[in-house]
Amino acid sequence: MKVSRNRITVTILAGVVLVLFFATVAGLIYYRDMIGRLGEVREEVYEEYPRLYAYIAEDPDSQLSNRIYKEISEYAKENDCYVEMTGQNLSTSYSKADRIDIAISSRVDGIILEGDDSEETVQLIEKATEKGIPVVTVLSDCNGSSRKSYIGLNNYTLGSEYGDQLVAIGEEKKTYPLSALILLDSDDGNADDIIHSAIQQAMTGRNISLSSSVVDTSTPFASEEDVMNILDSLDKIPDVIICLNDRTTESAIQCVVDKNLVGKTTILGYYDSETIRKAIDRGSVYSTFAIETKTLARQCVKALNEYYETGFVSQYYPSNFILINRENLSSYDPEAAADEG
Repeated sequence: MKVSRNRITVTILAGVVLVLFFATVAGLIYYRDMIGRLGEVREEVYEEYPRLYAYIAEDPDSQLSNRIYKEISEYAKENDCYVEMTGQNLSTSYSKADRIDIAISSRVDGIILEGDDSEETVQLIEKATEKGIPVVTVLSDCNGSSRKSYIGLNNYTLGSEYGDQLVAIGEEKKTYPLSALILLDSDDGNADDIIHSAIQQAMTGRNISLSSSVVDTSTPFASEEDVMNILDSLDKIPDVIICLNDRTTESAIQCVVDKNLVGKTTILGYYDSETIRKAIDRGSVYSTFAIETKTLARQCVKALNEYYETGFVSQYYPSNFILINRENLSSYDPEAAADEG
């Protein structure tokens, strides 16, 4: 007996409908389960700290400032406080004064500030003090302000060390008179003046002439362009170029290479980046000074914590520097140096 074609068609359609029905039911069950999971309230675990400090760098993109911030942040967390770099990772670029104002408006518990001698910075530190926010300066001080403490190098000692290195270059070259150009930071004011004065004193009685020019270090491009323009404007390239910060040092290295001046002039630098260490190895940098950043960072956090705990804090915490040259370059370890102290 033959089964009618219509009956076969109905059977197939019924099977398809049945499969679709079960698939729909399974889909609904799965969907309901997923909604349930997504709807579960999961309690986020947040680490709470009793104090929030703000770190305000002169240049948030500076390699040195970022290394110091990393060290400050790590040490702060170990000591029940949290430090954030104000103005970092924002779509809009803010001036240092704006970033200080942001920190004050945010009512942070303390401010770690790379200082300067501008009247605007002095007034902003006074504003923070009036609102009960203690300020400590790092790397560069802010003279005449109400900051609680300064953590950094002794600029006169650093200047004397630069002077000693300059004298060593003269004795090595035996070509007098020796000419040196010191590149000053447009934002560093009094600190660079002290270093300049100490270098001059170390040169007393030596057949060495010292001149100076100011460099805009607000961006890498501005710094490099300024250094190049300064060298282009000179009748004679100096025997030695003295740089007082990391950005100027790297800009000077690039300009010396671009102008084929390696061997005709040498650089006394600041900081220990890979670029600077390579330049020492290749001979374009005679020596450089590196800061023990971990010690510096710890002192910043300790100063603010001490002020909160006792109401008093030392006005000055000295930091050490390390001289790096070709003699100790191969044995120098940046990470180990940061850990000293």
